[in-house]
Amino acid sequence: MKAVFHNQEAQQINFLDKRYYTKDNVTYYPSVTTVLDALPKGFALEQWKKDLGHNADLVLERAAKEGSNVHDAIDSYLHGAEIRWMDETIGVCYNMSEWISILRFVDFFETVQPEIIATELTMISDLHRIGGTTDLVCMINGEVWLLDYKTSNSVYESQEIQTAAYSTMWNESHPDLQIQRTGIVHLKAKTRGADKTGKKMQGKGWQVVEPDRSISENWELFLHLRAVWDRCNPDYRPDNITMPDRVKRK
Repeated sequence: MKAVFHNQEAQQINFLDKRYYTKDNVTYYPSVTTVLDALPKGFALEQWKKDLGHNADLVLERAAKEGSNVHDAIDSYLHGAEIRWMDETIGVCYNMSEWISILRFVDFFETVQPEIIATELTMISDLHRIGGTTDLVCMINGEVWLLDYKTSNSVYESQEIQTAAYSTMWNESHPDLQIQRTGIVHLKAKTRGADKTGKKMQGKGWQVVEPDRSISENWELFLHLRAVWDRCNPDYRPDNITMPDRVKRK
């Protein structure tokens, strides 16, 4: 996956490899999600991809685009912007599934009322040689939480490990504001409403899922995956591409 940057002054288009993070354009570190690719996907997923063939890639690309659109909308919402289903200039902005996820997040936010500390924060750790972008760090009932939004049909182990890696990076640079709890804001949960016991944060179609393991236990798992990833990628480097942004016949 590439991030596109247009430098009009230099008349260049830069396609940057989103799998890696850098502070100085010299030293690059893999993203947390890239390292998590070392986690076995399981027989069911591999069989599903085999059954669908080329269509599996299209389905995964569509799901990734949906997740990205929802994340962007949520970030704009948290910064005070009005999110509209339709724009007068470009027309419909979101498909039905995306809009439902956005509305569910709004319900979560209005119900839980977290106090925002940071949103969509990019972090790079020289100590652990990784980078990543956390969705939300907030205060809920006097505790510091790190939350990640997910539009997948289920919550997976890799997502729980991901929150531990982000928490470790955050704690490294915020010694006086340590992450106490982590969770996945699952926007496609099968919940029908609020938890009757009052113990879980949930509503219709959304739920905050806390990992079964502690942050330190999930971080330990991440370190094992990082060792595997490093062995498989001893000479990793980003696949950045620079092209001219215009051509003219001579």
